[in-house]
Amino acid sequence: MSPPDHGGFRPAAGRKPGSGLYGEPTQPVRVPTSQVETVLAFLDAYRQPAIAEQPRPISLTPLTVALTTFASRVPAGFPSPAADYIDDSIDLNAELIIHGHEAATFVLRVKGWSMMNAGIFEGDRIMVDRALTPKQGDVVVAITSNGSDLTIKRLGMIDGKVALLAENPHFKPITFEEGDTLEIWGVVTNCLRSFRRGGR
Repeated sequence: MSPPDHGGFRPAAGRKPGSGLYGEPTQPVRVPTSQVETVLAFLDAYRQPAIAEQPRPISLTPLTVALTTFASRVPAGFPSPAADYIDDSIDLNAELIIHGHEAATFVLRVKGWSMMNAGIFEGDRIMVDRALTPKQGDVVVAITSNGSDLTIKRLGMIDGKVALLAENPHFKPITFEEGDTLEIWGVVTNCLRSFRRGGR
């Protein structure tokens, strides 16, 4: 009786290495059954590009709130309230907005994870100054001919040509060919993050 002509190992059978979603070899990992959906959801979110949503202008008549700053450095804990440690007061408007650029400064909410290694995460709010001239190395909000969303990337160069660079190794740089368009909507100057649920 001859052996069946199916089943068992076959040369060159199966998925080719590096042909998956990430373009790299895979490795089996054991995950508790109850956590499979959580892991898959995390990986899906991790691949989402960072875009900027809901642009809102800065108030031209902001309410100034003076916050006390301390001259002492505090690695952990809280500074002594002794008067000797009081340095000055700080105005957050002056810290976050370039003087004279109030009308050109906007706050946008971040969606996606492609800038996570630059410290910009989903749900953060970024301050974007449209009056600044972008330069290489700046984090910018841009509009390209390949999409209608405001994308957040680092402005860089590849082979002597302008490129938009992600800060997540799973995202390829955005490069431009003849006929492609790139509009720098603004330069990111600050990132605002809440460390408390609900933002308050």
